[in-house]
Amino acid sequence: SGQIVSNPTLFAFARGAGLMGEAGPEAIMPLKRGADGSLGVRAIGGGPQPSAAPTVYITIENGGNVSSQADPGWGEFGKRMGNIAAQESQKVINRNLMPGQPIWKAIKGM
Repeated sequence: SGQIVSNPTLFAFARGAGLMGEAGPEAIMPLKRGADGSLGVRAIGGGPQPSAAPTVYITIENGGNVSSQADPGWGEFGKRMGNIAAQESQKVINRNLMPGQPIWKAIKGM
């Protein structure tokens, strides 16, 4: 138990013999039955995995100033996302300033 077999090795099995390691390294490990009845190797440790998505707060002020706050290690990513968000929001504003669009109508009192 707990061994790794890298070469073809015969072992006693039931009323005969078995062969392991013939196709490459194999491990001999104890198996555990899970609560759902599944049988497998039990892994211990590892702990919680880090979140795949950082939290980024972006502020776009009326004058166009952009600031962002992000999780530690994600500051540069937050800055880039803030700039992209500012550019995209400006595109939406520009579209809505065109004749017949909502901001244009509000300015004209329509």
